[in-house]
Amino acid sequence: MISPFLRILGKPGGYRMLLGGLLVFLLALVTITGTYWTRFKPDEMDFEHPLVPPKSAWLTRLTTTADGRKALMESHQNAAPSTSSSSVTEEGDDLLGALKEEEHPPTEASTAKVEFSALRDHGHVLGTDKNGRDMIALLVAGARSCFLPGLVACAVALGIGVPLGLFAGFYEGRWRMFARIFNGTLLSMPRMVLILVVICVLEPNVYITMAVLGATLIPRVSELIATRVRILSGMGFILAAKEGGLGDFRILTRHLFWYQNRAVFFIQFSLIMAESILTETTLSYLQFGTKPPDVSWGNIIEGSRLTFFSGQYWITFFPAVAIIMAILGFFYLGDGLNARLAYREGR
Repeated sequence: MISPFLRILGKPGGYRMLLGGLLVFLLALVTITGTYWTRFKPDEMDFEHPLVPPKSAWLTRLTTTADGRKALMESHQNAAPSTSSSSVTEEGDDLLGALKEEEHPPTEASTAKVEFSALRDHGHVLGTDKNGRDMIALLVAGARSCFLPGLVACAVALGIGVPLGLFAGFYEGRWRMFARIFNGTLLSMPRMVLILVVICVLEPNVYITMAVLGATLIPRVSELIATRVRILSGMGFILAAKEGGLGDFRILTRHLFWYQNRAVFFIQFSLIMAESILTETTLSYLQFGTKPPDVSWGNIIEGSRLTFFSGQYWITFFPAVAIIMAILGFFYLGDGLNARLAYREGR
């Protein structure tokens, strides 16, 4: 059971495929099942705990500076309603409290430590943003906004680029001329400028934006597939398949695509997903992508500018880590598949 798994890891690209596949699996799992296990909804505001740090002390120290903790405590003290000093208590408790205060007078540091630890006593594990929204719920909703539009970009780029590359590499004449003109036209358009033009002309929609991104990636996919198919078309197994009476469609789909180019397909899928996540978060940060109240990792970071510069940067920290892990997951998966493909072809 374990030996085949270890044998796969021992080959080139095995560890990168494992790490990338694990990160991609976690991203897909959070996207699909996140709404079932999160305690809060992304649009649910907790007015009782606006802008509170993560619940764990080590996360608070990691994502908040000393000045940020002090400013956060002062802001909550000013926002909290003043309580009356005259409370009805038992006489014995008052006397015991007075004796304890005389014996161990509280220092300013201990008082601040107790007040800040009380500030962390809430149900938000990773804290909240300035509107009182739970960070875990925001991260789950942001994963959905990055993963699903990335699938649209892959569908457009691979759904058009792969057939175009197969036909341009297998056939000569008009198909190759059409592919050359089509790819040259798309490559002559700056990608970001084209995306911004589409956003200005049409109603801003993240799925339309990712479809445009996928269209700009068609030349890369089709040229890669066409080059490999052009080389493979003159080999003996393709000539034997033609002599055996197999049709062009079967040769293209089975022999040239599935047997020879499926690894290239999955490599391009992983790289396009990584590029689409980076593009979507960048556009959302620049307020050209996902618009509030919809949540994206990019607009979470965009909305945390004030808290970041005041030393309370957990709102920026967690989405940034999520973006890096998602991009690295798809990149490692594609890089491992590429190393595995090169090993098989070299062998």
